[in-house]
Amino acid sequence: MIEIVLLVLALFMGLSLWFFAFPVRFVKDVSPNAPLMEPPDVFVYSYVLHIHTQFSYDSLGKPEDVIRAREEAGIDYVIVTDHGNDHIKNFADDKLIAGKEIKLNDDKGNLQGDLLEIGDLKVIAHHFRGKYRWKLEKTRDYLFELVDLRDALLENKLKLILYLFIGFLLYPILGRRIISNYTKLINTELYVERYFKEGWLCKVVGGLDHHVKLYLREVKKRLMVPSYELSFSVMRNFVTSRTPIESGKDLLKSIKEGINLISFSSKPSFVWIEENSINVYSPFNNTYVVLISRYGDKRESIGSNAKFSHLEGGFYIVLGYTYALKVGRLLFGVKPLFVSDLLEVC
Repeated sequence: MIEIVLLVLALFMGLSLWFFAFPVRFVKDVSPNAPLMEPPDVFVYSYVLHIHTQFSYDSLGKPEDVIRAREEAGIDYVIVTDHGNDHIKNFADDKLIAGKEIKLNDDKGNLQGDLLEIGDLKVIAHHFRGKYRWKLEKTRDYLFELVDLRDALLENKLKLILYLFIGFLLYPILGRRIISNYTKLINTELYVERYFKEGWLCKVVGGLDHHVKLYLREVKKRLMVPSYELSFSVMRNFVTSRTPIESGKDLLKSIKEGINLISFSSKPSFVWIEENSINVYSPFNNTYVVLISRYGDKRESIGSNAKFSHLEGGFYIVLGYTYALKVGRLLFGVKPLFVSDLLEVC
């Protein structure tokens, strides 16, 4: 009996160690530490994109649930894109923007791609999900959903199930703090490599693709699975602007023309161009940064500030991570922190 208990405890501790200490990354060539930098003097706003409500055939969430989750998460704007309609506009406040998700077919009915339409803003969605791959022109007038949270989490179902199992065991001890560990399932570097390899040069954003599949409601009580609060706490976008954003119209203009950042933290990081350099500011000291060029060249940095200097003209994306422990050049418990917009150094 004691042997069985010890075996169960050893298994539990082993799974917990794997849950928190992995993945592990070896840092090959670290750039010199940049001097302490302050973030640029800009206005920054948060928004979430690609949300479904009861006006989609496969979702049950209500408009008031989206608004409540937005306020609880401290997000400035939510962009709802129900399938084939924007009926939610009749229930929206000034911080809820209505769009729609449409499937594009050719004359024979063959699916050519999936598009989020929010006024003049167009976002190519689900590209890395099998049948939804974009088969039309790669126009730079459209934005590109580099990370679809739902697709990314479901890409490795076996690993997701294992994470959910461990999370269920640890939840009574750690509570909602374990949720951030699920971002380890998202391979942001792989998505950027695919993006550049396929010749994309669109601005990039992250979409939640949130669907509520189970909805139970009583007086003063409600249960949603998954809840909007959950997705909003895992991933959001930030956009920087030189002037204040005072309306949904202003936000859409800034998303299209400004610099976006996909973030897995409620605290914004900043990435900006300064002549032939790309600067990075993170609110966390335990930050690991990777700069990836259009042609696959990579540079690395560790610390809350990074400065990649003497860059050749071209296109780049910056990836940010946090880590739990650093031993020499080994980083343990590495998880995504942010993905920058497409950056062009002239």
